[in-house]
Formats: sequence, structure tokens, C-alpha cells
Amino acid sequence: MENKDTQIKHAITFGYSLDFGLVIEKSFENYKKIALLGGATILLLMIILIGIGFAIVATFMGVANLTETLTDFNPLNFSTVGILIYIGVMVLISGLFSPIGAGFLKMAHLAEENKEFTMGTVFDYYKTIHFKELFISASLLAVVNLGISTTLDSMNLTVLGTILTYIIGFLTFLTVPLIIFANQNAFEAITKSAQLIIKNPFIIFGLIIVGIIGIFIGLIGLCIGVFFTMPFWYSLTYTIYNNIVPINEESEIEEIGNDLE
Repeated sequence: MENKDTQIKHAITFGYSLDFGLVIEKSFENYKKIALLGGATILLLMIILIGIGFAIVATFMGVANLTETLTDFNPLNFSTVGILIYIGVMVLISGLFSPIGAGFLKMAHLAEENKEFTMGTVFDYYKTIHFKELFISASLLAVVNLGISTTLDSMNLTVLGTILTYIIGFLTFLTVPLIIFANQNAFEAITKSAQLIIKNPFIIFGLIIVGIIGIFIGLIGLCIGVFFTMPFWYSLTYTIYNNIVPINEESEIEEIGNDLE
């Protein structure tokens, strides 16, 4: 723990170097190891979640009004209480699903170490001591983003709200890996993510753009391909973090990956 904190503090204080081409190359090599299983997992999760979502909406709104409800959905049309309930529900959903993204990062790590992983790997962090911090960080960021976007939307400043939420997302890009690989708490991870990103923003921004382009390549031809390009995002995130704060064999993910809460 102390060694990991020292590495992070050193990177924040003195900066770090990222080789754009090398990061892309390593990310792609990692992606090839998780693409099939990771993509199948994402596709299965999306089918289940969409099915549950439609069932819930249809139950409360009625099948006949389902399409109209989804098309015209706008939280600003709700009452103040309705908006607060909407924000509360979205925050809860963000918190509850945050361990899944962490699970995909663990999958990328295990692939990098040539260790076995399964579909179940993406759910591992629901039963570890990291669940609380993942939940808190995702919930906190959701509150901030939804608060900003909802407030600015009500003032007809939608574009500004979108830009600010993107900036927050960019600065907190490393929050999850800092929690699961460096055992940081939610507030430390968010703060240190921003500090690390600021040290090398242009390279990281360029890498993120490449990652987004890589994902949307899956839209070419059958759109279902995007589910199998999405794992590239996790490979890229993992590789960027691993180049900034190298993960060794004794990392937290190895020591407590199977510990129960």
C-alpha cells in the first residue's frame, strides 16, 4: 500500500511519460485476449438490462404508451419531487452497476497476466471490500453530473452542461483503477485521478479519442459488432493506468480479489 501511494504521489508531483503508440499497441494486444468473452458478456448484459427496463416501463406506463414515453422522456417535465426521485434512481443505478466496469478492468488485468478469467469475473467486485468505494465514487459523480446537467438544462444551457459533464468524466477517468488496483478510497481516487490526468492531459485525451473511435468501428456492418469492440475501452483504460502506476504481481487485485465483504 505504501509503495503504491508513493508511486502515485511521485507521478502527481513529477509527472510521467506516456508513449502514445506503445499504449495503443499494448491496448490492442490486451484487447485481442478479452474481445470475444468480453463482448459476449456485454451483449448478454445489455439484452438482460434492456429486457428488464422495458418490462418495468411497460408495467407502470402501459405497453401502448411505451414508445411515446421513451421518445418524449424529459426529466425537466417532472415536478421538483419527480426530478429529485429521477436523480436518486439514476444515482442508485450508477452505484449498483459500478462494480461491473471494475470487473472488466480485472478481466483485462488477468488477460495481461495470462491468467484465467470467465464471464463471472465482471461480477467479482460485488463481493470484495472495494464495492463500497466503487459505489460511493460512482454515486458521487452521478450526483454531480446529474445536478449540473439538470440545472443547466433548465436554464437552456444544455451545451454547457454537456461540456462540463464531459470534462468531469475526463478528469475522473482513472478513478476506478485507482480504487481496485491501488486500494484508494472513493474521494482519494477521484482527487488523484484529476491530479494525474492534469499532468498529461493531451496524450490521455488523444488516447481516449482513439478508444472511442475504436469502439464505434463496431457499428460498421452489423451494429452488433459494437459490443465486441467495447472491451477495447477497458483494455485502453487498464493500459493507460498500468503505464502511469505499474501494477505488480502483489497488487491489490491479486490479494483481495476473492475476499468477501
